[in-house]
Amino acid sequence: MQTPEGLTDLLKLKQIDAFNYEGQNYHTVWKRVYGGQVLAQSLHAAYKTISEDRTVHSLHGYFILSGDLEIPITYSVENLRDGGSFSTRRVTAYQNEKAIFVLSASFQIAQKGLEQHNDFPTQANPEDLISDTDLLKNTSTVSDRVKLHLLARNPFAFEFRPEKDYSYRISPQENRNVWFKLKESVSLSQQQQHEFLAYVVDYDLLIMSIISHFQEEFDQPLQVASLDHAMWFHRPFDVNQWLLFSMHSPNASGARCLGQGSIFDRQGNLVASVVQEGLARPNQSE
Repeated sequence: MQTPEGLTDLLKLKQIDAFNYEGQNYHTVWKRVYGGQVLAQSLHAAYKTISEDRTVHSLHGYFILSGDLEIPITYSVENLRDGGSFSTRRVTAYQNEKAIFVLSASFQIAQKGLEQHNDFPTQANPEDLISDTDLLKNTSTVSDRVKLHLLARNPFAFEFRPEKDYSYRISPQENRNVWFKLKESVSLSQQQQHEFLAYVVDYDLLIMSIISHFQEEFDQPLQVASLDHAMWFHRPFDVNQWLLFSMHSPNASGARCLGQGSIFDRQGNLVASVVQEGLARPNQSE
């Protein structure tokens, strides 16, 4: 999705009844529904059934089938619980009466408690860095085949600025730090902030799991797809301002890869955490 306004429109759902909604698709060049879209739209559907005094603090989703770009997605929300402090919802996304994605999400009223978080992992300034798109266009260490695949993810409503370019071999033990924010500022509610962040974090996390192989066997085509996704929202944030996505990949095995990420604001506060597992195996069609 190219602009914040376009992303806002994409995440708006047509209401069928109190617990069923319908969403349209962003037509990606890779011919499948973008995982961040169905994740964010599912969160939006859940939010439609939540009282205004509660915001999401965690979500867990499973990608079951690839989405068809030409078919609208129906979102069915189940009210599992409304308690004194927490509400829980389950959302199932359907195409052709088949489930393609399932989300569980928990919402909480604002409460105070203990405070702590991990240290801010960088001293870099995003203003001094180059966009991900320009780095890819200029690098000679990534094969043309892989470069075309990565560039196909753009244009995008968000701008990304990695701290290290693709000529630097990032080992699996290292973190990859990428700054990001909306390309154009737009007024957003707290709910929309959560939905925009859910949309964008699917962009790069699996790439972290295979980036250390860019200069080795990664020249072989890979089939990469999201399998499941989990997020925790810790503190308020603003996607109009620079946020740091610090990622690492603790494991790759069994044709699957695991990515973990921490998202910090410019002041060094940990605002969200993400874990994602994906498919990563040689493309049998090549």
